[in-house]
This record gives sequence, C-alpha cells and structure tokens, in this order.
Amino acid sequence: MRPDLRLYLVTGPVPEGRDLVEVVAAAVAGGVTTVQLRDKTATTDERVATARALLEVLDPAGVPLVVNDDVEAAAIVGAGVHVGTSDAAAAHARDRLGSGALVGWSVEHAGQLDDAAEVDSASYLAASPVWSTPSKTDTAPPLGLDGVAALRSGTTLPVVGIGGIDASNAAAVVRAGADGVAVISAICAADDPERAARGLLAAVDEALAGRGVLR
Repeated sequence: MRPDLRLYLVTGPVPEGRDLVEVVAAAVAGGVTTVQLRDKTATTDERVATARALLEVLDPAGVPLVVNDDVEAAAIVGAGVHVGTSDAAAAHARDRLGSGALVGWSVEHAGQLDDAAEVDSASYLAASPVWSTPSKTDTAPPLGLDGVAALRSGTTLPVVGIGGIDASNAAAVVRAGADGVAVISAICAADDPERAARGLLAAVDEALAGRGVLR
C-alpha cells in the first residue's frame, strides 16, 4: 500500500506546559496521516519510550509512526524509519526492518534518484528542504517548487515536501507534484494543533483535487 503522506507531522518542541503525546493526539484528530518521531538529542531507549507512548495514540487511529534516523528503535517498537543522506542507508533500514516496513528517504536533489539501491528500498521520498527553515539548519540549498517538480517527474514513489511549509504555502507544494506536506512548528507550536492540522489537510486535499488526485 502507498503511504498516506497528505499531512505528515514531524515532532518538535511543543509550548511550555504541553505534552508531546497530547499535541500529537490533537493533530491526529485534526487529520494528520503520518507521524515521524524526531528527537536528535534522545538515546535509543528514550526514543523507544516516546515511540511506545505515541503508538498508544496512533495505532487506534490507523496512523503510521516512523522514527527519524534510529533504525534500532524502530525495530524494537515495530515502527517505520526515516533516514537522510547522512544517516543509515535506506537499504540497510529495509534489510533490518523487513519488506513490510515504512522506510522514508530524504532527497536533496534529483541526482540522488540514480541510486537504485536506495530508491528501491524506500517506501516514499522526502523532498528536503523545499524552503529554508529554522527547524533544521544543516540542510542542502532549498529545492523550491521547481525542485519538487523535478523530483516528482523522476520517480513513481510517493513524495512529501518538507522545509518551511505552513498553511500559506502547503497547497503550492502539492500543486508542484508532492503527494503531501511535512510540517513541524506549523502544528507542534500551534495554539490549537487540531485546528492547525485541519486547515493544512484541507489545503492539501484541495490542491490534490485540483490535480485530479483522489484518495
């Protein structure tokens, strides 16, 4: 099955006094379709604990969880994994997690699509970054909408755009060819995560409908 990437939440800092699992639960109620656990400072054991707490919310809703970078944590909890160009290879993740696992791979330019082993191991690609973002500063130059379109034309895999995306520009990313958008602060830092997610998903679905793509 193709993953539903329409609204892909990457976890990040939440406002003081709020709990990450509660924010994710609200976001899922608003329509988030995939969640990535991203915590660069945590240990594998800490990621496992957080992933298990998230899965208590996500599994009943049928929303998949992927763990950023940490293949071992993903294997322990039975989640998927998302890897970037400086992380474990997508091929390694596929070997470790098995044929049924959700494996995402970040792509920074269309030339990476020539790496058949990585492409064949991935369930989906993340066009990263579409625009510059304060959430992640160690990135390649922004792809822009033309870069998203180039990646879309170079693969049959699902593509999610990430980087600098919010409700004001999500539809443009989808019109350029992405199957969905990934956001961090647009939901995690929102006063009302459920409402923020609902607005983002509406923008994505409208853009997909404009391309004649139906879920």
